[in-house]
Amino acid sequence: MRTHTQLEVNGQADGRATVLAHAIMIYVVALVPTLPTFLLVRPLLLEVGPISRWDPIMTQFVLFLVLLIAFITLVQRFQRVVFGVLVAALLSLTVTTISGTFGFGDLVGGYAGVMGMLRETSNDLPMAAGRFAPFHDAFHLRRLVEQAGPEVRKAAVRMATAHFTKVKVEPEDNTLVQSFSVFKEINGRWRYVSDRKGGEYFASPAESQELMAGDCDDHAVLMAACIKAIGGEVRLVRTNGHIYPELKVGDDARLARATELIRKELFVKEARNAPLHHHTDRNGMHWINLDYTRPYPGGELMDEGIIGILDL
Repeated sequence: MRTHTQLEVNGQADGRATVLAHAIMIYVVALVPTLPTFLLVRPLLLEVGPISRWDPIMTQFVLFLVLLIAFITLVQRFQRVVFGVLVAALLSLTVTTISGTFGFGDLVGGYAGVMGMLRETSNDLPMAAGRFAPFHDAFHLRRLVEQAGPEVRKAAVRMATAHFTKVKVEPEDNTLVQSFSVFKEINGRWRYVSDRKGGEYFASPAESQELMAGDCDDHAVLMAACIKAIGGEVRLVRTNGHIYPELKVGDDARLARATELIRKELFVKEARNAPLHHHTDRNGMHWINLDYTRPYPGGELMDEGIIGILDL
């Protein structure tokens, strides 16, 4: 009698272990597509008007949970097909591993590479793809940038060649790399100084270049004027309490190239493990921020809503 009861207990335990193992397998299989899908969908979701005003951490948590549940449901519903594909893939991987053409390490490395690429080019902030009206004082700032004289051009050329001159790049990368050199030179020397209380003062690019000090609009005007002087495209973004410049890097391929340069060649120590932020306009062109609050292009921005964009 004891033996029979013990067998029943053991059988129930084995059954629970089997169910648990099966559940873990389904979770792991569902997790594989959930992670890259989350990284792809996240910036698009955060761009949606009402959602962009929600708490970003909670929004991303809910998004990840919904995607995970959706993939778990799909795996459970089509588990015969999914596990059949997995068995076939494992057999194929075993053959290629034995032959030395493609092993498990290559598979893990490839997946990690895809995840790294998605993470590096993802953006934690809503993308500025809408049409924004010119903000207050935009005309004044535009005039300051456009009226920058030869002394600003001279300073811009000097700053453009102050860094990264030994980095080997293709001709189409020259302006991008030189713009990053201007960024590094200005941000490495810039000191924040407020305007007088109750007043607003806009310094000319020449004045800011001489002093290397001022508030956020002075920095933005100087950065924009210098980058335009060496052939870059730049715009100014106004938030509720801040203004910063953005550099146009171009389409998806150019964004990938800019990311590679920043992480692997130009700002290795500063940006190696940090997220890169960019905005995408209505034409699909990507803009990367050059704010003075971060030591590398594309650094994290202040969590403030965009109220205006000034194209220069």
